[in-house]
Amino acid sequence: MSRIQIHWIVRTTGGQTKGPYTTEALLKLIGEGVFSGSEMVSRYPGGQWSQLSQEPQFYDKLLEALEGSVEPVPKSNAHEETIVGPVPEHLKNPQAQRSILEKTEVRNSTRTPTPQSPLPKPHQASHTSSMPGPIIELKNIAQAQKQEFMKSSKLPLILVAVALLLVVYVLLPDGPDAGEKISLLAPSKGSAAMSDSQIKDKLSVALKAIEADTIESYLDAQNNLVAIVEGSPSNLEVRGLLCLVYKELWPFAKQDAADVRAVSSVTQSTRALNAVGLYGSICEIVNLQTSGHYKEARGVAESALESAERFSLLAVLYQFKAELLEADKDYMNATPYYDKAAQLWDTWLRPQVKLGAMAAQQSQGPKASQYLRAVLAKNPGHREAKIRLGILEYKAFKQDENAFKFLKSAMSSDARVERDLEALGYYTLAELHLAKSEKSAALTAAQNAYRLSPNNGQFKQMVVRLGGSDKLKEKSTNSEMMFIGDQYARSGDCLAAQAEYKAAFELEPKNGMAAVKAAKCLWQLNQSFEAIEWLTKAIKADPSLITAYVLQADYMSQRYNFLGATNALTNAARVSPNNYEVLRGMALIEFRRNNFQGAVNFAQRALRAYDADIDTYTILAKSSASLYASTIAATKKDAEARETYQRDALRFATKAVEIDATNTEGQITYAKVMAQINGIDSGVNYLQELIKKYSYSVEYRVALAEIYRAEERYAQAKEYYEQVTEADPKNKKAFIGLGESYKALGLIEPSLRAFLSAAVLDPSDAEALFQVGKLRLESNQFDKAIEQFKRVQTINPQFPRAAYFIGKAAMMAGNYNLALEAVKKEKQANPNLADSYLLAGEIFNAKKQFAECAAEYSQAMKLHSQGADIYVKAAQCYRQSGSVDIAQDLLSMASARESGYADIYKEQGAIYEIRGDIRAAVQSYNKYLGLSPNAPDRGEIEARINRIGGG
Repeated sequence: MSRIQIHWIVRTTGGQTKGPYTTEALLKLIGEGVFSGSEMVSRYPGGQWSQLSQEPQFYDKLLEALEGSVEPVPKSNAHEETIVGPVPEHLKNPQAQRSILEKTEVRNSTRTPTPQSPLPKPHQASHTSSMPGPIIELKNIAQAQKQEFMKSSKLPLILVAVALLLVVYVLLPDGPDAGEKISLLAPSKGSAAMSDSQIKDKLSVALKAIEADTIESYLDAQNNLVAIVEGSPSNLEVRGLLCLVYKELWPFAKQDAADVRAVSSVTQSTRALNAVGLYGSICEIVNLQTSGHYKEARGVAESALESAERFSLLAVLYQFKAELLEADKDYMNATPYYDKAAQLWDTWLRPQVKLGAMAAQQSQGPKASQYLRAVLAKNPGHREAKIRLGILEYKAFKQDENAFKFLKSAMSSDARVERDLEALGYYTLAELHLAKSEKSAALTAAQNAYRLSPNNGQFKQMVVRLGGSDKLKEKSTNSEMMFIGDQYARSGDCLAAQAEYKAAFELEPKNGMAAVKAAKCLWQLNQSFEAIEWLTKAIKADPSLITAYVLQADYMSQRYNFLGATNALTNAARVSPNNYEVLRGMALIEFRRNNFQGAVNFAQRALRAYDADIDTYTILAKSSASLYASTIAATKKDAEARETYQRDALRFATKAVEIDATNTEGQITYAKVMAQINGIDSGVNYLQELIKKYSYSVEYRVALAEIYRAEERYAQAKEYYEQVTEADPKNKKAFIGLGESYKALGLIEPSLRAFLSAAVLDPSDAEALFQVGKLRLESNQFDKAIEQFKRVQTINPQFPRAAYFIGKAAMMAGNYNLALEAVKKEKQANPNLADSYLLAGEIFNAKKQFAECAAEYSQAMKLHSQGADIYVKAAQCYRQSGSVDIAQDLLSMASARESGYADIYKEQGAIYEIRGDIRAAVQSYNKYLGLSPNAPDRGEIEARINRIGGG
């Protein structure tokens, strides 16, 4: 009887229906890159539509196609079969056709020329550029379809484009208004080389603009620096200056996907030129700060200052360190760093303005006035200095006339300053107008203050007191909400921060970064499902925001939703083919799926796109270490592979630390690799030094506890876990580790309390309840264990091994039907994990279904290399099912792995018995008893020896 073929029809993202295809034909097309996984698929006829990547039979092929460097084949008519017969109603596209023409945003990238003036000699730097190797891109099918449409309607589109350009030319202003957000400029590739004299002239203009220290001058500096980078891509000093300018412009920027990409791309390309250089460190600090990773930014700044030689932008590093200290309200320690920055670059006004602000903050009025007046002497139009000096004259010196003069001048300017400072300036001016009995002017100034900072109750009270309306629009602006949210997040108050970010997103639904930041805070608050949902909002708001896709994939894979995570990154790959963050994200997914070789493959591709990414090296080190640990040197080839994995693990871990010695994950990975390869003491000593150096970081203590626990030194692990839970009562990871340590020490009740503490911290994470279930199982409370594992499945249906442990508990309770049902579900959820097949083998062995038992063990050995005990169990099942020769081969393999394993010889004796070789059987049984003198079945084996005539 011939096998029935299943047929499928496919609906592309453009709404075109193709097929029917057989399963084999569709797999072939996926492998060739014709279909990418985003299409809809349905069985033909009569099936329901689902996403192609959601169908289990196609998932692995999609992953294989994405992992391999496959150039998608051009579409041809041979692949586009026509559906025979009428299409049923439910198979027709229920959604409206996607619009071919998408709305485009015209960005004003006109660069404003800046008058040149005699300047000091600019800084010089020359470095050799190293370009990454060629990378094959994933094909964007939707884009190809759009191009086909464009070809067919070229003339009308040209006319529309010309009309749009005319409108833009007439209506677009010359530059951004005072209240308009800025778009950061990113250098483009392929520009003509710039001569040394041109570089010198433009750099001089840019340096003068930076030194003037206004947002408007930084915009001018950006234009010139971007031009230099385009004309001289290997000039590292100019790149460092551009990153500095990005940081100063960031509070006033749109902070959208394009701005994020501008900062990250310059950081990436600068690191690629010199992975460990200090100019790259400047860009890395800016990249970390703009993405909200303040602690990591501080670490990079501290590390760079420790290793800094005399290089041209040393002042910038001191400035960054001072700003990070100021953000932590450590004004006393921030001041010396600002002072050092001012000494090293005495014509740059930013450190001097900050010194004035620090002195005022510490009630050092005369010193503050001295700094601010010096700034105004060099740049009389410096609005921030005027506002600060006006407020100082009023509050510290009670010089109302001087204060009024400075503030009146400052408030008449439309130069950009931080909103909070501008609001305070208006409020102080309102008080000065009141002192002059100028009520109307005071009300106007107070209303301006309230408009800029509507959450300030003091400003509102003054408006009301002066007779103004208390019905003013009290909603903060989007930028203010983002700023306030950043402040909350920086101080660790994610609850307040996420509220601000959500409000900012509601006010501006296209602000994808607001949704991303809200998601980050929600994740920190252990609201994982809502965090993932907010990342979906971010992607819808700004489909080009790669950060949102990568973060969503990260969160999904941490919740074991590997299919959803892969889909997110597949969508990101269409937006930005060969993006290193996307490829690194795929590597992380594969690592978490225990597909370590797949993780290495993706990570290597990520390195080809960007060879200075610390996170990629860390994944490579972890994956190589895992391959090393899981490879048994049974053959010469295996031994060589194991040595290669060992070298790679150490090499990649070392590289990550070389690039950035302050990266916590990189340092922890290096310590764990050291412990694995050179012995536990090397890793322990390394981490203890880090703990001394970074006493404020609990991550290194958790890592040290994990090393001790991996080596079964549970008492020492417990000690460090207890330190962490005492210092950080919300550290879920430490509570779970503490529970496991207590359990290993036989402290059942403390272990249960630790697991339940972790469960309370994050009710959306089933890990702690899973550990409770294992605790119940090991205490032989089988029914309670099953109940606990079912709760785990309720919380997270994709949690791995939950069904496996239900099966294990059911088997131990003697409920073989429930056990086999659970094992079947585990295989469906995790078909590449060997444990479920091993458990099935045990169940069938207990049921005396030896043929089925042998088949399950055989599948387990195909999936993963096993120890000698599994080969012996498999041999036993094969022998009892009548396949004695296969059983003998398995015993030979077991002996090659562990020749001293006693059970090998007991099973060998049984095989010799079947073959009638009594003497050999007796010798094998005696060897078993010699290797295992206290064997529980000793009496039974001795009786068997006597029975067959060996007594």
